Amino acid sequence: MGRRATSRIIAAMASIMVAACGCSGLTGPSPSRPGESSGATPGAATTVPATLGTPTRAPETPVPGFEDWQVLNPQGVRISVDSAGLVLTLIGPLTWFNEDRGVLFYRNVTGDFRATATVQTWKASDPSAAPGQDGTVQLAGLMARSEIPVENYVFIVSGSIGMSTGLETKTTTSSRSIYVQRGLPTGGDAELRLCRTGPTFELSWRHVDSTERWTLMSTFERRAMPQTLQVGASIYTDSVPDIVARFEKLKIEPLALGKPC
Repeated sequence: MGRRATSRIIAAMASIMVAACGCSGLTGPSPSRPGESSGATPGAATTVPATLGTPTRAPETPVPGFEDWQVLNPQGVRISVDSAGLVLTLIGPLTWFNEDRGVLFYRNVTGDFRATATVQTWKASDPSAAPGQDGTVQLAGLMARSEIPVENYVFIVSGSIGMSTGLETKTTTSSRSIYVQRGLPTGGDAELRLCRTGPTFELSWRHVDSTERWTLMSTFERRAMPQTLQVGASIYTDSVPDIVARFEKLKIEPLALGKPC
């Protein structure tokens, strides 16, 4: 059994342990590897307190390494941390499209930023297999979002785009979504990057564990986006959920004014 398949099975067992012990879906069953940080680099992003009274925003979570993060639609996900990174297991039929909301585990970020992560996805029902490829969408990745006054966001995700694995980028303006898909034989894994420089959002990818240059997949101009956004890890499906995603080396870093991604 390969290293990646073994780590997927360990992550699946950790999620089962969380459910069995009756722990909250927001609590990681195990700490990060000693000496490593699974969350965003401390001080790497400006956090802004959540607006009080907003019904879709949850309290800060007790996930190790992500204490100042929050989750949208917590009933639809199990969140844990293993030795490699953050793990999201989708347990509710939630999707990101138009006004529909999937799961987003995020922190509030003000100004220009660069978000990166190595995203690995697999079936919850079979950790040795890539998600979907059966006509369903089962995807996870990086997202930047504002919910005021309605759904406005951009994201880049990896996983199942229907009958194959691949990538998807999406821009949603006033709850109207436009997406682009690209089939890739990556097994649902990819290194993802989402950058904001002023009104411009660049969404890029590259193969896992490679030294290749980033491939720009989409650029979205979003001049009406507010300065402060919810930035983090998203996961969703258009069917019965059967996806687990691990976010390794998840970082959100500030970009100096005028600095390119």
